[in-house]
Amino acid sequence: MTASPSGARCGQHPEEAAVALCARCGGYLCGACTEVLEETAYCAPCAERRLRDTRPSRAVRLALLANVGGFLFLGAPVVRLSGSAYGRLGGGLEVLLELACTLAAAVAGTVISTRKLRRRDEVGDRAFAIMLRVLSALNLLGLLAWGALTAFVLTVGRHGP
Repeated sequence: MTASPSGARCGQHPEEAAVALCARCGGYLCGACTEVLEETAYCAPCAERRLRDTRPSRAVRLALLANVGGFLFLGAPVVRLSGSAYGRLGGGLEVLLELACTLAAAVAGTVISTRKLRRRDEVGDRAFAIMLRVLSALNLLGLLAWGALTAFVLTVGRHGP
C-alpha cells in the first residue's frame, strides 16, 4: 500500500485519517474504504473496475466453448464412418457439417484471440486469448490432418491397391 501524507483525510469520510492512496485514481482512503487487490490499495469503484477488467469477455468465453465443441467434432468422422449405425455413406453429410462447424469455430477463435492479444489493456482476456489461440490452432491442425487423410484415401482409391 502507498503511504499517504501526514494529516491527509479520507475522501469519503473526512473525519477519518487517510491510511492509503488508491493506486488507480489517487484518492485518499481510510481503513474502511481501502480494498486490497494483489497487495495494492484501491477505492471501491476502482477495485470493482479492476476486477471487471480481469474477467474474460463474453466473445472469448463463447469462442472457447465453440472450439471445445469443434475439437470434439474432430473425432466424429471416426465414429460416424466406422461402419456403425450410420453406415459408410449415411453419415457423410453429418461429418461434413461437423467439420465445417469445427472450421468456423477455429477461424472465429483465431480472429478473436488475435484481436484480444493485440490489445494490451485487457488484462483478463490475455490468458484466455492464449488458450483460445492454442485450441483454435489444434482444431485447424486436426482439420488439415483430415484433409490430408481424405486426399490420400482418394488418391489410393483411384490407383487401386
